[in-house]
Amino acid sequence: MKRVLKTMIMTVLMFSMLLTTVMAMDVWEVRFNGEVSPSQSQWLANAYQEAEDNQADAVYLILDTLGGRVDSALEMSKTISSMDTIVLVDGGAISAGALMALSGSEMYMTSGSTIGGAEPQIGGERADEKTVSVWSAELASQAEKNGRDPLIARAMADDTISIEGLVEEGKLLTLTAEEALKYDMTDGVYRSDLDLRADKNLTIIGSSGKTTINYVTDFLTTAAVSTILLMIGIAGILIELFTPGFGIPGGIGIAALGLYFGGGILAGISGWEAALLFIIGLALLLVEVFIIPGFGIAGVLGLAALFGSIFLSTPDPSTAVQSLVIAIIGAALLIIVVFRFTPGRKVFKRLVLEMEETPDKGYVAAKQGLVTLMGKQGIAKTTLRPSGTAEFDDAFVDVVTSGEYIEEGTPIIVTNVEGMRVIVKQAKGVDVGAD
Repeated sequence: MKRVLKTMIMTVLMFSMLLTTVMAMDVWEVRFNGEVSPSQSQWLANAYQEAEDNQADAVYLILDTLGGRVDSALEMSKTISSMDTIVLVDGGAISAGALMALSGSEMYMTSGSTIGGAEPQIGGERADEKTVSVWSAELASQAEKNGRDPLIARAMADDTISIEGLVEEGKLLTLTAEEALKYDMTDGVYRSDLDLRADKNLTIIGSSGKTTINYVTDFLTTAAVSTILLMIGIAGILIELFTPGFGIPGGIGIAALGLYFGGGILAGISGWEAALLFIIGLALLLVEVFIIPGFGIAGVLGLAALFGSIFLSTPDPSTAVQSLVIAIIGAALLIIVVFRFTPGRKVFKRLVLEMEETPDKGYVAAKQGLVTLMGKQGIAKTTLRPSGTAEFDDAFVDVVTSGEYIEEGTPIIVTNVEGMRVIVKQAKGVDVGAD
């Protein structure tokens, strides 16, 4: 009898040990916080690859985000769905983060956390019906796949959906942890990460951390920073294009665009072809400035190449157009500010005419008698691009070309006088027309 009892006890102990071993799960920890962005999407994909390489049973994804880009969230959803994932919402899974949370095969929340408010927006406004429909369907699909209510998931993104006792029409749905548990949108609520790990017997075998490069890339590819870099880059290039020489504005512009494209390359958004196209465009513009005066085919091709490189460095055309519009408007305002408020500073001295237009230096204002200048030859005192100052018989006069670029010191001749406008051309081989 004693032998039978001992055998039973040993059997129970062995089964207990075996059951404990079976229930234990080796997981790879990934902590995600901050903006949902292309660089974060690439980092998450790398983290999942690490988990797979280390033969983890599942990924333990601790999530806290206010959302970000829809396209990046869709990529992250695919990554999360590619492997068993235990998601813990520890703070918030808002906007694009809601899709990430719902994509987990298991999803838990800590007390005080929230999930929802996932309406897609463009420029701060509700996106078009097609975008809202596709996005809400994706939320519903992920929720249904993992045993959660698809209608509640849709209501997080579409304010036209009403659910009695939960959300009325015209309002987006955001759930607290307790509400999510009540409506079976989460598999459980815990006080902390440690409580979940202990309860589910999770063994962390490794984790994916971020390097300095990751943090720099995240910063450079955020929507606000990338748009600002693009704006500064465009403004710097345009200032250099329409002013003689090459200096600080051009250098700042190139540096800003270098960071813009560098961030995209590091994040995996774009390849070197975008940067190469940008360099070609910049080279064409420099040829236009220094070798082929005026603005012709090289300048047009250069600008086309620059804009093309921007399209290649963004995930989709709509994002490219949006970034370009904002950047161009911002660049225009920046150029106005530069020329309006900084002409006297040394750093921008070369952008304006330094010669004082005073009578004692021979400058004369335009007079009705300017018609007497017809056919006169003089010297360009400034670079005419196309307007500037010329000297005729020891007097300075404002002149303009018909579009040609004429270097300072070049002999010129007056070809026409239209009221207060004195039109000139390079003196060599010019036929003077009569008015």
